Amino acid sequence: MDKVIITIGREFGSGGKYIGEQLAKRLNIKCYDKELLKLVAEKEQVDLKLLEKTDETSKGSFWYAMTMALYSSADSVNSLSSLPMNEQIFLKETKIIQELAKKESCVIIGRCSNIILKDNPNVRNIFVYASDMKFKINRKIEFANMTEKQATKAIIKRDKERAMYYNYFTNEKWGAREGYDLLVDTSKIGIENAINLIEQYVKF
Repeated sequence: MDKVIITIGREFGSGGKYIGEQLAKRLNIKCYDKELLKLVAEKEQVDLKLLEKTDETSKGSFWYAMTMALYSSADSVNSLSSLPMNEQIFLKETKIIQELAKKESCVIIGRCSNIILKDNPNVRNIFVYASDMKFKINRKIEFANMTEKQATKAIIKRDKERAMYYNYFTNEKWGAREGYDLLVDTSKIGIENAINLIEQYVKF
């Protein structure tokens, strides 16, 4: 298989992270989720706890930051110290994602990676969701030891945060079909079938 970068956008509780991890194992490539934060922290000397606090959370509209991240030189990106911290972190994370995509096949979870890498011909953009809310709640009850009330609250909160983050940095709508090559409803086909489907797609 030629080099391939798989980006996975996902609803909270849909199984997207697990699917990404299992795909990476099957394809013998790395999966980057929280690992991206560690790379940014190490390379840019940023506090990891600060990165975790701002991870995929934001407000407003910041499309010009994405443009700068995609087309500016590394030096100019690093010089944007006048920007708010979340914008600085986003630009640093963008730079890491672009570097990873140049050097290796990998799976990248979230973080607007489908837009950051939109001009890369080796990228396959996937969005994992679950149209059945109960499916997501049950997964959180089973795998995160949450109560039904906790799971419901967490799902609504995290999906709202992810949507705001995505819309904030891309000026696009999170989960909209135009931003992805394949959308998978895990509540309809199941987790294992979703893994098989995406694996077949990226190998096609």
